[in-house]
Amino acid sequence: MVKIRLTRLGKHKVPFYRIVAIDSRSRRDGAYINQVGTYEPFKGEVKINENDVLVLLNQGAQPTDTVRSLLKKQGIWKKFMEAKLANKKANAVNKKEKPAKKTVTKKTTKTNKK
Repeated sequence: MVKIRLTRLGKHKVPFYRIVAIDSRSRRDGAYINQVGTYEPFKGEVKINENDVLVLLNQGAQPTDTVRSLLKKQGIWKKFMEAKLANKKANAVNKKEKPAKKTVTKKTTKTNKK
């Protein structure tokens, strides 16, 4: 499973984080699939590549709680949820529009021959 989570960089007691897509079984600072942003907690700066995050979320990547809160502050999570809801509504409409296939059954009659 792919997770979107933070990987730590920076000096002692002055952290700097990268927001990365990584396999959930990898260690915290291990090799990642894609870097999608950065987070500097002391400056309060969050830089996220919105398109990359939305693509990953649509492919099934799961953000950690901290990353999810950062996405909510940036407004990206709201866009993802609205797109997901619109997609569900479109699928429901498409299912209703498809006509049901009629099945033709032949009736057989029994004739008693004597």
